[in-house]
Amino acid sequence: LSRDTAALEALDELSLKAEFPQIRNGAVAALQSAADERGLSLEELLDELVPALGFSAQGVRVFDYGRRRLIVRLDAALELSFETEAGKTVKNLPSPGKTDDPEKAAASYEAYKGLKKKIRAVVARQRSRLRAAFASGRCWNAETWQRLFVHNPLMRPFVLSLIWGTYEDGRLVTAFRYMEDGSFTTVEEEEYTLPEGARVGLAHPVELGEEACAAWKRQLADYEIIPAFPQLSRHAYPLPEGIGACRRLETFGGKILNGRSLSNRLRGMGWSRGETDEDGEYNCFYREEPAQGLGIVLRISGNSIWDEDETVTVYDGAFYRTGGAGKPGEPEEDRILALGQLPARYYSEAIYQLTRAPAPSIETDPDWKDR
Repeated sequence: LSRDTAALEALDELSLKAEFPQIRNGAVAALQSAADERGLSLEELLDELVPALGFSAQGVRVFDYGRRRLIVRLDAALELSFETEAGKTVKNLPSPGKTDDPEKAAASYEAYKGLKKKIRAVVARQRSRLRAAFASGRCWNAETWQRLFVHNPLMRPFVLSLIWGTYEDGRLVTAFRYMEDGSFTTVEEEEYTLPEGARVGLAHPVELGEEACAAWKRQLADYEIIPAFPQLSRHAYPLPEGIGACRRLETFGGKILNGRSLSNRLRGMGWSRGETDEDGEYNCFYREEPAQGLGIVLRISGNSIWDEDETVTVYDGAFYRTGGAGKPGEPEEDRILALGQLPARYYSEAIYQLTRAPAPSIETDPDWKDR
C-alpha cells in the first residue's frame, strides 16, 4: 500500500532472502499486488525499483557542505573516488568542518556513510535478478534496456561484463557486447548497431553454441573482463535428437533417493510441492513461469510433508502450458507440450536444475514405469 519505494525494496529483498518459503511467497504476492495497482507486470515494477543512489548517468554525485562541495565518482568496478571542486583528489569524504554549513554538511556526511553498504545491497539484489532473467530468457525493448542498464551507473558493470543478444519470437538473432565507449561489438569484433525496437536479453550458451561461446570467452579474457556471473560457462543441455515428439521427460526416471534431499534441492531452486491429500501425502513437484506461460512437473512415487526422509522414486516429467482448470502441477493432457515445442533455453535450464536435484541418488529402479 505504501508509495514509498523503500517499502517495495524491502519486500524485494525478503522475496529473495527470507528463510521460509511462506515469507518469500508472501513478499512476492505483495509485490504483485503493488504491480497490479500501478498497471505494471511484476518484472516491470522491480525494474523501476533499481536506484541510481543519487549518481548521474556518468557516475557522479555531489555532496554539498555549504561553502564547499565534494565530488564522488563511481567507476565501472563500482569503486568510489573523491575530489574537491577544484579537482584535487582526496582519500575519503571528509567529516564536516568548522567553516561548513552545519545542517548541509551533517546531512551530506550522514547520506554518504551508508552509501557503500547501499551500493553492495543494490548490486547483490540485481545480480540475483539478472541470474533469474538469464535463466528465464527475459527480454527488454532496446529503449528500456538502455535506460535500465546503460544509463544507470550501478548497472553499467553488469552490461559491460555480459553477452547480450537481440531476439525475435524468442529466438536469438544476434549476440553482442556493450563497450565502455558506448559502442556495440559482435563476436568477430565488428561494430554492431542495435536496431530500434529490438528485444534485448542475456544470451544463453545453448543458443550460442560451443564455438561462439569459446570465442566470446576469448574476447572477454583479452579485455580482462570478469563476468558478473558465470554466464558462458553455464552447462547447456540441447534437446537430444529423436525425442522432439515425446511428451514425457524420462531422463531421470527410476532414480531412488532421499525424499528430503530432493525436496530441499528443488524447493531451493523455486519449485513447489504438489497438492497434498488429507494425510499430507504429495506425488509431484512443479515450477511455473507465468511470464512465459510455461510449467514443468516432475512426478515421484510419493512422499509425506510430515516425514520427508523416506526414499522416493522419480518417475517422469512433463512440460505444459500454464492456465486451464487443472490443479497446480496437474495439467490437463491437452496442455502438455512435446519436447520439441519448447524454447531451447527453457528446456536446457529445466534439465540443468533437475540434473542437480536428484543427487545423491542411491540406486535406480528399472521397473519404475510398471510401478
